[in-house]
Amino acid sequence: MKLLGVIRDSNYLEYLDNGLDGLILPLENFSVDYFKYYSISDIKKYKDDTDKLCFVVINKMIFNNELDNLLKVLKELENIKVDGVFFYDLAVLNLVKENKINVNLIYNGTHMVTNSDTINLYYDLGVKGAYLSNEITKDEVLNIRSNTKSDLFILLLGNPVVAMSRRSLLTSYFANKNKSKSDLITIKEPKSGQEFLVKEDSNGTTFFYNKRLNLSSVYKELDDSGINYGIIEQGDYDSNQYKELINAFVNFNKQKIDELAGHNRGFLYRETIYKVK
Repeated sequence: MKLLGVIRDSNYLEYLDNGLDGLILPLENFSVDYFKYYSISDIKKYKDDTDKLCFVVINKMIFNNELDNLLKVLKELENIKVDGVFFYDLAVLNLVKENKINVNLIYNGTHMVTNSDTINLYYDLGVKGAYLSNEITKDEVLNIRSNTKSDLFILLLGNPVVAMSRRSLLTSYFANKNKSKSDLITIKEPKSGQEFLVKEDSNGTTFFYNKRLNLSSVYKELDDSGINYGIIEQGDYDSNQYKELINAFVNFNKQKIDELAGHNRGFLYRETIYKVK
């Protein structure tokens, strides 16, 4: 399994030297649910700085007035020769096919990539990668791996996205409370006691679980099964902690990973009650 990072600071060369096989770079103005975004010039610089893997995220809903710019961006990413583009909106797939753009697409349907039938449908349309949902069990992950030729990506460690709204919910909340606005807060759902991290930016408001998902307990099994890429998010780790974490995956040390990240296994061993059957 190749390891990909999602970072929040500017030290990417340090992390690549420390064992990551590459980075996932969310494209500014065309991606949501991240804490750091990159311009086309940033991505070009990354490609100049290193020969490590470079995946770009385009996961926002696309509006009609953005289509021309999106086409231009996709052609630029083709010229840069990025290793793949994570996409959500089907406008990306349609533009790539209609204009014969040579980029490797990865379906990033957030909560919808839960079965091999969906993945294989996209595979037949030319989409050769899929980013698995965080809401499926270990057995479901292994079943998908056994029933698709697609490259599979999985979040090994990070704060999963729960929901995203185009509305500026924090702006509205603080205005209603007549308080100074913050773009990042923690809230608690009163019935379950579950905490969520809530972030607002120009694209809207994103809710994250405020407890890291940590798949260290099945990392070796996923690796042995042929899962192609594992994703390790920096989150709020400082540079030294993040490098420790990367090293613990590269030279697999479950005890160290759990020490740094906790023991939240998400839905690995229990089905979500919200899954559509």
